[in-house]
Amino acid sequence: MHSSVNKNESRTFFGHPYPLGSLFFTEMWERFSFYGIRPLLILFMAATVYDGGMGLARENASAIVGIFAGSMYLAALPGGWLADNWLGQQKAVWYGSILIALGHLSIALSAIMGDNLFFIGLMFIVLGSGLFKTCISVMVGTLYKKGDARRDGGFSLLYAAGNVGSIAAPIACGLAAQWYGWHIGFALAGIGMFVGLMIFLSGSRYFRHARGVDKQALRAVKFVLPTWGWLLVMLCLAPVFFTLLLQNNWSGYLLAIVCLFAAQMVARIMVKSPEHRRALWQIVLLMLTGTLFWVLAQQGGSSISLFIDHFVNRRLLNIEVPTALFQSVNAIAVMAAGVVLAWLMRPEGSVRSVLRVWLKFSFGLLLMGGGFMLLALNARHGAADGQASMGMMVAGLAMMGFAELFIDPVAMAQITRLNMPGVTGVLTGIYMLATGAVANWLAGVVAQQTTESQISDTAIAAYQHFFAQMGEWTLGCVAVIVVVAFAAAFSVGKRRAAAGELPGVNAQDL
Repeated sequence: MHSSVNKNESRTFFGHPYPLGSLFFTEMWERFSFYGIRPLLILFMAATVYDGGMGLARENASAIVGIFAGSMYLAALPGGWLADNWLGQQKAVWYGSILIALGHLSIALSAIMGDNLFFIGLMFIVLGSGLFKTCISVMVGTLYKKGDARRDGGFSLLYAAGNVGSIAAPIACGLAAQWYGWHIGFALAGIGMFVGLMIFLSGSRYFRHARGVDKQALRAVKFVLPTWGWLLVMLCLAPVFFTLLLQNNWSGYLLAIVCLFAAQMVARIMVKSPEHRRALWQIVLLMLTGTLFWVLAQQGGSSISLFIDHFVNRRLLNIEVPTALFQSVNAIAVMAAGVVLAWLMRPEGSVRSVLRVWLKFSFGLLLMGGGFMLLALNARHGAADGQASMGMMVAGLAMMGFAELFIDPVAMAQITRLNMPGVTGVLTGIYMLATGAVANWLAGVVAQQTTESQISDTAIAAYQHFFAQMGEWTLGCVAVIVVVAFAAAFSVGKRRAAAGELPGVNAQDL
């Protein structure tokens, strides 16, 4: 993969390469489409047939939504591999956007034409997201030259774009579904993806370097059929596979198999590229640390939401704030802080403002741990006063949201900084697999610590203990990471000084 930067940067986007604007708005509308349907899916499936829904039990509806969300992250690995080896990043975003738009259209029509179309739509969105999610991140990396200090800020800006869409979509699509029917709500989300595709196509001239379709590889005969033939077979078998996954709940077994396959792929890359082995090990550690972070962050949709619903005083100006509205706190914090960080990480700024990768990760975990400790303190006050404070709750959630900007954008920037041809998309897909599918599964296991607690005086004490435990473990991890990072930096510096690679520095000075 080649790195590309506008030679003429007279026009910029928040101090970044101008083409980033096209990716920003494409990502914003894609996130609008996803977060537009996400709250509607379970409501539509659980609603009675009389109300225009599918009439499924809430347990079954929840399971389907969970499998759907997990499958999107699972699909990121093969999607990244296809983009790296055959399609190219630009084509992958095109095809992914089209599949997502078709998925939304199918779901919208299912409210009128039957339930089968609903599941076909989910499948299309999964397949399309597998191509889209990895490739748009990789394309951001191609906009920066090696050593460009703006790279991390560019990913922070893209991350903020996603949160703009996630804030607006539930309101717009939710009201549309309530006023005009389910199919209108789903259709509005699909229109968002179509708008994103149009924006991307309008800026496609900036991404000619990312086309890279390997026609020779696609036409090559492998195992009786050419490569494109096997891709067609896989596309035809996808509905069968998706149906079996939904009906038999094989997601756990599939996750284990895919993780083993991903580990094997990383091992092969390390064997083939020994000169990049140190950087690859760093990325593997970033994946593991990012997974830990998202196990904690995903508590916002489970244990933290239950705590808010049961124990937080949600009265504001004689109006009871809905529990679901607290989910927007993270997105607002990310959106606001992301733009600020993107601006601060400009090359004309102080070098000191550009933090090291592991220190950024540590700071993100520090904020997450601090957020949990604040929630524990709030639960303690709630146990004494009868109800927990809404202000402290919002402050803790905002701190957790701000922490996200020091995790995923930093990891994505580091993966694209490696700049290994045919590998970047794969590594991005593996990172999304770890921090998405694996983290969501582990988050469910962790959240079970609070599910047995009943709404009583002892329950809030259980939440206090749980939040404090999460905070303490996270802060402990921060301490370990900082010590190891400084020890590694000292070791590398001493070795380079001994080899004479650091001018004016002697080994005994370190």
